[in-house]
Formats: sequence, C-alpha cells, structure tokens
Amino acid sequence: MLGLSLGEKLRNWFVEEEPVANAPSPQRGTASDADIERMKALERRLKTLLAQPQLLSAGRIHMLNLDTLRASLGSAWDDLRDRIHSSAERIINRHIADKDVQFRSSDGEYIIVFATMSRPAASLVCAKIAEELYRLFLGDPKLADITVSTAVGVVDGKLMFEHASVADLLSAFEKTVEVDGSAKRAAGSAASTATPAPSVAAGAEEQRKLKLSQLEMAQIGTMYRPLWDIGRQVISTYMCTPVRRFPDGTSVEGMLALSAISEPQQLAKVDIETLADTVEILDELFRNKFRLMVSVPVSFETLAARRTRQDYLAICQSVPDYLRPFLVFEFLRFPAGVPNGRMSELVNEVRPFCRWTFLRVECRQQSFASLSGTGLTGLTTMIASDRGTEARIMEDMNSFVAAAERANLKTCIVGITSTSLAVAARAAGATLIAGDRIGRAGEIPQHMLRFGWQDLFLREAVR
Repeated sequence: MLGLSLGEKLRNWFVEEEPVANAPSPQRGTASDADIERMKALERRLKTLLAQPQLLSAGRIHMLNLDTLRASLGSAWDDLRDRIHSSAERIINRHIADKDVQFRSSDGEYIIVFATMSRPAASLVCAKIAEELYRLFLGDPKLADITVSTAVGVVDGKLMFEHASVADLLSAFEKTVEVDGSAKRAAGSAASTATPAPSVAAGAEEQRKLKLSQLEMAQIGTMYRPLWDIGRQVISTYMCTPVRRFPDGTSVEGMLALSAISEPQQLAKVDIETLADTVEILDELFRNKFRLMVSVPVSFETLAARRTRQDYLAICQSVPDYLRPFLVFEFLRFPAGVPNGRMSELVNEVRPFCRWTFLRVECRQQSFASLSGTGLTGLTTMIASDRGTEARIMEDMNSFVAAAERANLKTCIVGITSTSLAVAARAAGATLIAGDRIGRAGEIPQHMLRFGWQDLFLREAVR
C-alpha cells in the first residue's frame, strides 16, 4: 500500500494542522514507480486545493457511492466491476474541469473535489454523472434512490456529508431554469418598451447569451441512432449524434444540439470527448464479440484550427488498428463552398483512422461536383419530420440522391419518421436511412441486426 489511502488522507487533511508528512513509506514491490509517482502527483494537487479553506464551506467536495448500483446488479457486479470503474472514471473526467480532482477512495466510492464551482453547480454535475453511469448499466434507474453526498464539516476527525437524491437535484435545477427563463422573458418584454441600448452593449449581451455555462454544457450528451443499410437489409452502423436536453423534457440532436456553442474551444471539447467515449464503448463491444460500425461527428471548427485539430488527431492516433475499420467520421458545420483542396486536406487528415467519411449537407443542395476527388465516401442530410410536407420531402430526396450519385458519393438520409418516407428513400436510391421509424436513439449502440422490409412493416403493426 502507498501509506494511507487517499480517502483517509483527504479526511485527515481537514483535521491536521500540518499535511501528512510522516506517512509510512510504501513497501517495496507493492506498486510500480509510475503508480507511486502518479499517486504523489494526485496528492500534491489535492493538497493545493485543500489549502483553500473555502472548499469545504463552499460545498465543493462531493462523494458518489455506487451501493445502489451494486445492489441492483446483484451477482453481476463482480463480473462488471472493472468495466463499471472504467466507465465511471471516463464519465467523471468528461464532466469535470482540468483543475478539479477525482479519485476512487474505495470499491464503488468516488470523491470529487471541485476547484472553483459553486455547491449547486457541483451537485448538479455530480447528479448528471450518476445519472449517466446508472443509465449505462441499468437502462432506466430510479433516480430517487441514487444519492450525491456533499461534505459539510468535520466531527471527531470524520468528514461529514449531506445527502440529496439525483432526482431532487435534477428537479431543482429544472425549476430554477424555468424561473430564470420566466424572469428573462419578463425582462425582455419590459426592455422592448424601453429606450434601445447602444449597439455595442447589445452586442456584448448577445455574446453572453451565446457562451454556454458549464451547467448548460453538461446538458449536451450523445446518443446512438441505428442506420439501416437498405441494399444489404441490415442495421450494422450506428450514428453517434450530439443531443442537447432541455428542462421541459424536450431535446434536439445533431447540428441543432451544437448550434448554441459559439466558443471554438467548447466545441472542440465536445468533439474530442465524443470521439474518446465512442471509441471506448466500441472497444468494449468489440471485446464482447459485437460487430458494428459507429459514425462519429466532428465539426469544421475543430479541424480547421491548427491547435484543436492537433488535439483531435492525437485522440485519433490512439484508436487501435483493429477498431479503425469500424469507425466512420461525419463532418458537421462545414460552410458551403469549402475549396476542393481544403476539403481534401481535412478529409485526408482523418482517413487513416476510419473506413468511411461523410459530410453533412443541406438536402436541397443540387450539385456536389466540387466534392469529387476529395476522398469523401458520402453525404448525410437531415429532412424535416412534418407529415404535411412529405410530398415535397420526397422530391427533395430524389434530387439529393441523384446529385450525390453524379459525384460518386453514397447517401445517408436522417429523419425518416414514417414508412412512406422509408419507401420513398429506397425508391430514390439512398444508401442508408435513419430516424424514429427505423429505430430510436439509444445510450449504447447494439449488435448488427438483419432488418428487412417485412421487419419494418411488422414493427409498424405493433406500434
């Protein structure tokens, strides 16, 4: 052992006048030099944070306990323990900032120290972490039974916690957003009758609206939509799509989910985390004999800027060779009219790490000749889901597929919400289609599935 556990040291640091300096030395042969150095580095970071007395009073030290998950899984816990801890660390690290610290203090117990976040914000982040982890392994957990604990003081040398359910924390946040939203609407109404502010001030206010807070960023996640290969009659590819959830229970996905992000660094963070999470999930599925392809989105801004492109490619380079044939990149937010040479350059940056590359475009675009020879595999488009305009949508699909075929590109049409649209997409010659009619988005991609037209009609019959 490396002396006292980090959990014990954390508790000791609150009641000792001096940091633990005389802890027993680690026994030889019990840990590698790399492990020892990693633990020491983590301890140094913790000591730096805990030197600030306001951390405890501000409620920035939280604990996540997985006892409820362990009880729900029963005997399966032992088989899944390593995967659960791996997923927990991945999810936690995705939600916390660089200056925050997290560690596992025991089997199924994690402590998170937030460097600057307020107690309500930190509690909400912990609630989102717990919700995501429990949904990953239980599907639809009872959020009222899952708790987040906040350190509130020390009694007799022991760190004391207050407990709140994930359901209550998420509900409180939703109510706060609703109240804030009502206040902002009222303020906006009053402002509309007042004297207009100078344009400079208005511009600054608009920038503040566009920059998402850490809480709002926490509402952006990912889901996986099944893609139906019409010609091969199989669902073998899942589209990883960004999803932004709102307090009223609604959500938007794809480019709409990213439209509120104006900060390039925030956008790159979403892209990098999405790729890293997806590859980890794909690797887990691959090791469990699942065979499927996964499409991962990446935005133009991330690839266009040198710094963020290097960060993104660093993750790409870590993708194991055996997974690369199962990976597809989908380019989002590319402006119309990107020069052929520039497009080729960006496509070729990621081609060594995947099987296919698709570009998201508008359905009504009539010509893709400029994309020929860029290395792109195909085009993706999103159609509206209004049943009243299906006739026009079908015409748009015909034109879209025909224009793509002239440029020797495959096509993927997303937003298929009815059998008639699925039939029309087949008639137009689409390669892949997706939408609620084919299958709803889920937390984790599934195994390859044979899926014919009879299956589609049978699925409609039982709806």
